[in-house]
Amino acid sequence: MTDLHHRLLDRLGLLLGAAALLAVLWLALRGGLPPALAATPGTALAELAEATALLAVAAVLAGGAFVVLLRLTVRPTMRRSCLFGIFLLTQLDRYRPVAGAHYAARHAALAPFGVTRGESATAAMAEALCLLTAVGLLVAVAAIAGRIDWSLGLRVASEFALLTTGLAGAALLVMVVLQRSVVARLFASRRAVVRMLVAVGHYAAMLVLTGAALQGLTALVAPAAPQDLLAMSTMVAAAWLAGLVMPGTPAGLGVRDVVLTALLAPTTGLDAAAAAAIGLRLADLLADALAAGAGLVMVALAHPKPSVGVDVR
Repeated sequence: MTDLHHRLLDRLGLLLGAAALLAVLWLALRGGLPPALAATPGTALAELAEATALLAVAAVLAGGAFVVLLRLTVRPTMRRSCLFGIFLLTQLDRYRPVAGAHYAARHAALAPFGVTRGESATAAMAEALCLLTAVGLLVAVAAIAGRIDWSLGLRVASEFALLTTGLAGAALLVMVVLQRSVVARLFASRRAVVRMLVAVGHYAAMLVLTGAALQGLTALVAPAAPQDLLAMSTMVAAAWLAGLVMPGTPAGLGVRDVVLTALLAPTTGLDAAAAAAIGLRLADLLADALAAGAGLVMVALAHPKPSVGVDVR
């Protein structure tokens, strides 16, 4: 196989994701976005700013969970503020079209402090475990409360989201079995369990805040649609998970947007759903840019840097 073929295969996920994102954008521009922007441009910008602020707070919550889990599983020799800054700084790396670029960039920032690749992998597995737990709890609560409509019109997307949930759980279970240290450290003591539950709470709150951002954007493009925070948070969780397990799609490019559009469409209409999904993607990108800027400042201020082997906590 030629080098060109190899490059095409490596970029297949990115190309498909970009095509999917363009399709969602076309739907949004076809009928969802123009009315909202033409009627109330100031309101649209204000809603986008509010969604960006909510997603920035969600990034802060995710960063707090990352610090808790990293200190629980790896115990790195660096200040909390520096760890938090590294998390925020590497948020934009999620959009790099290279598999694992986000975690590679994070490890590159942690490595000077004595964190090994194995320890970075352990922290990543702990993070995935807590994230999936948060998604599962959110979906369970929504199902018990009767907020999930299992008879949605575009059912293929719903079933795809559920399938990816199962695949992600199975893959994580295999990783945990292969590296038992993750479970051993997370459940080593009552204090460790409490810290893990705190991280799960952070991730659940992150998903709910993202759902709140989506709810505001949906109200802008489809004012008559029902506003259900729990249902929208569950849709966000399903779309996020679908983007996570789809290989080769940076930050779930296209995949999350398509799934979210399909899940929203039965209550808002296809064009309005696409407009809300595009708005959420834009707000997410702006929030990640703000987070990266704040992380750059925090890492720069973490001076003097602790030497390897010195615990400054």
